[in-house]
Amino acid sequence: MSLRRIAIESSIVAVALIDGVLGLYRHGAVELALTVVAALGLVLRRRWPWASVLLALPALFVVGGPTAAVIALYSLAASTSSIPVLAIAGSAVFLGLSGFWVYFASVNTTLIFAVYALMTAGGAIAIGQLQRTRHMLKSSLAALREAREHEHGRIAQEAAATERAHLAREMHDVVSNQVSLIAVQSGGLQVRSEDPTTVETARRIRTLAAATLDELRQMVLLLRDSDAPVSDLAPPPTVDRLRELLAEQDLPIESHLDLPDDLAPAIQRAVYRTVQEGLTNIRKHAPGARVRITATADAQGILVEVSNSPATEPPDEPLPSAATGHLGLAERAANLGGTLVAESLPDGSHLLRMRIPHYRR
Repeated sequence: MSLRRIAIESSIVAVALIDGVLGLYRHGAVELALTVVAALGLVLRRRWPWASVLLALPALFVVGGPTAAVIALYSLAASTSSIPVLAIAGSAVFLGLSGFWVYFASVNTTLIFAVYALMTAGGAIAIGQLQRTRHMLKSSLAALREAREHEHGRIAQEAAATERAHLAREMHDVVSNQVSLIAVQSGGLQVRSEDPTTVETARRIRTLAAATLDELRQMVLLLRDSDAPVSDLAPPPTVDRLRELLAEQDLPIESHLDLPDDLAPAIQRAVYRTVQEGLTNIRKHAPGARVRITATADAQGILVEVSNSPATEPPDEPLPSAATGHLGLAERAANLGGTLVAESLPDGSHLLRMRIPHYRR
């Protein structure tokens, strides 16, 4: 019980006790004891309101202090909607408040006392019922609010599922088919060509196309079914595959990789994607450049740097680009509590740096 609740209950008991003592018209140990019992009985009014009413009635009939009985009747009305229960308790409090058998001066006086008792007992019941209705409405509103939020969430999930299915369909119908065609044609070129350089280039294109198709398959499955078990998909990129990625490149690369084996999967994906994005941009915008790749762990966290010297060859015809690669890496870094820096230096070189906290599995 909170201090505020204790203070409120103590104040109610004190008020009932003071009213009962001041209203004593018979002075004696029995009357005083009944007054104290009636006041202390209010402590039970929230959990056992019937007990509070029963403990307050003797003092009401013998002593005449009304506060404890009225508060107990209010608590009973706030806890139940049973008409027989309220009628019995209300009638008992009404008889105790009217007190016409104790003091009867005239019909008018008795009538005034009866009206007073009826208004007091009836008012306590009415206010208690009003409080009960308020609590019920409050609970109903809370339930309706929760149901509405649940419905909004369900609608949002359905909309997201529809959009995922649409994206999966478009990726399969457009991207997957075109990448499959690239893989088929590069395979044919690899078989038909007699030039070793052409054969090696075609083999690399086919390998990259196959890897792209595999990753597209993962994304299509996840988009179509967000509950699809990840274990059924191809393994995500990890730092162990960095050396394979570097070995597939036909660029002059100097690398320094020194990362622990127990990095969290999200960090491993971020490291891999940073190196992958850096190499892709170098091939597109700085052909012939020398590349330096660093991926290390220190006390501050994980540091990944992909830098290149100025281009030594004119770039090929520019490929379509939405400039979202760095944006996606920045989002990955931010989600992991890190930062991403991409800058072009005056001599034409470029640096891509990601630093993220060192989280292990």
